Amino acid sequence: MTNNGKRSGEEVIENNNTSTNEEVATKKLKTEEATLNLTKIEKLDIVKKELDVKSWDTSKVSLPELITSLLDKTDRDAFFVADIAVIIRQYLKWKKNLPNVTPFYAVKCNPTIGILKVLDALGTSYDCASRTEIETVLNLGVDPTRIIYANPCKQISAIKFARAHNVKLMTFDNVSELEKIEKFFPEAELVLRIAPDDSKSLMRFGTKFGVHIDDCYDLLEMAKEMNLKVVGVSFHVGSGCFDSIAYDSALKMVKSVFEMAKKLDMTLTLVDVGGGFSGSNDEMFEKFTTVIREKTAELFDSNVRIIAEPGRYFAAQSHTLAVTVISKRIIKQEDNRQHPRRTSNNMRQYNYYLADGVYGSFNNIQFDHAKPTPMLLKPSNKQPTPCTLFGPTCDSIDVIARDTQIPELKIGDWLYFPDMGAYTTASASSFNGFCPPPVYYYNSISDEELNNL
Repeated sequence: MTNNGKRSGEEVIENNNTSTNEEVATKKLKTEEATLNLTKIEKLDIVKKELDVKSWDTSKVSLPELITSLLDKTDRDAFFVADIAVIIRQYLKWKKNLPNVTPFYAVKCNPTIGILKVLDALGTSYDCASRTEIETVLNLGVDPTRIIYANPCKQISAIKFARAHNVKLMTFDNVSELEKIEKFFPEAELVLRIAPDDSKSLMRFGTKFGVHIDDCYDLLEMAKEMNLKVVGVSFHVGSGCFDSIAYDSALKMVKSVFEMAKKLDMTLTLVDVGGGFSGSNDEMFEKFTTVIREKTAELFDSNVRIIAEPGRYFAAQSHTLAVTVISKRIIKQEDNRQHPRRTSNNMRQYNYYLADGVYGSFNNIQFDHAKPTPMLLKPSNKQPTPCTLFGPTCDSIDVIARDTQIPELKIGDWLYFPDMGAYTTASASSFNGFCPPPVYYYNSISDEELNNL
């Protein structure tokens, strides 16, 4: 027996365990250091292996041909084809148009591991809105300094989690939030979210988040009295923004908040321009980025860090949804009653029931003002006929499209829907037992394009 009451054998076991733990920690540190030294291309190669990404030469194989080739390889009635090249090209376009703005990808837009890993390899940061999103990103090995906890109204348990994992950067827009942070994470680095004019957007956030400009001074003063560190200002012009003037006026508001802080002897060093960037409208994107580039250079010193929170910009065009027709009904046009098979063709309209619906991937219709466009997997010589597309559940609100025109389909035919990467899988449920579709990853980018990373 030793002096501390432990047998020598127990000492040996404890020492061995300590040694083992130190070896594991050292090995992990070396692995992390090695990963940091990898180029973006090398990191992407690792991700492609992890996701089983297949190469795709779009000059030889069209999208419909690619989807058709997968039909015999899956027993699912719906699936996604995701092209990581879209994400890479969007990243390259971002760096070209906004070289001094760090993108913090909005995880809520599409939290699938595939997208998160590709963006991590590219070196983007992350906008997280919950403990689960933070945990998901941290589990990828992302440094906590690359995360902004951008939900202005946070759960206490989530604030504690952020503190335990050193995720310091977080937004606030009210007194109650300051009181929570003062109590549970006083070392946090705070970003004041203001409410800009978001009337130029399809989905407005001003009624829920953001402090009015007239109340900013009082909130900054209160933060100072609590000895809390405010480092910057954020805003969001709304999702689906269609006018670049929204960013111009919002940045002027941010500048006025910087001046308020200066009067309180507070130095702000960060501007978060939020999201609202289109993933498909290049002309609009260039207008937005021109305003952001020019206005931030005009209004803020070079030492002020500019970040943004793009979501759909990266995700929207990366995913295509393929879905099969599982049932069909013939409807009499005049009174919307089911009609016998003998009805003449010019009297017919159809109800088609698809294997995915608004409780699944098409929830973007309800939550994101989306209007998915059905495309025929196989060309048809038939004339388009009136139809309604329903989802597979037993709920009558499960409607994908009403009064649309498609050539007559048979049960077992397939449709595909482009631009289904944003706010689809993120909110999909398994209502009625219909599980979200799997994702198959491809890469259509050339080595020449990758050399621009």
